[in-house]
Amino acid sequence: MAFKALVTVGGFDFPEPSSYKGNTATLVDSARNVQGKMVGSVIRDDVGKIEMSWKYLTVKQWADILKCFSIARGGKFINSVTFFCQDIGDWTTRKMYVSDRNANMFRRDPKTGEILGYTDVSLSLIEV
Repeated sequence: MAFKALVTVGGFDFPEPSSYKGNTATLVDSARNVQGKMVGSVIRDDVGKIEMSWKYLTVKQWADILKCFSIARGGKFINSVTFFCQDIGDWTTRKMYVSDRNANMFRRDPKTGEILGYTDVSLSLIEV
């Protein structure tokens, strides 16, 4: 099998993350009855969420990732995301939205003022 990006958003392969965390959720409509016991039912099963982080990304790499989610720059809030899914032990494609995107500025070139990159970069993608 040829090398495949761990995460692809709208056809754009993300750089290999330093950390990758999968989450599978079951959505339940529930409450407690008068005896204090949980009553409810599953309303959706196997909802995926992935959290990624990078120790370092260049300015261009981070901008290219963020562009995927920027409507003003041709991206979308909800994207078709192909990722390695823990539920099935294989790649799957699902519709997902992006949560907060975080990055720490690495440093600036003292002569030009140019930003050189970012550290501790992270984002999460959550299935719709």
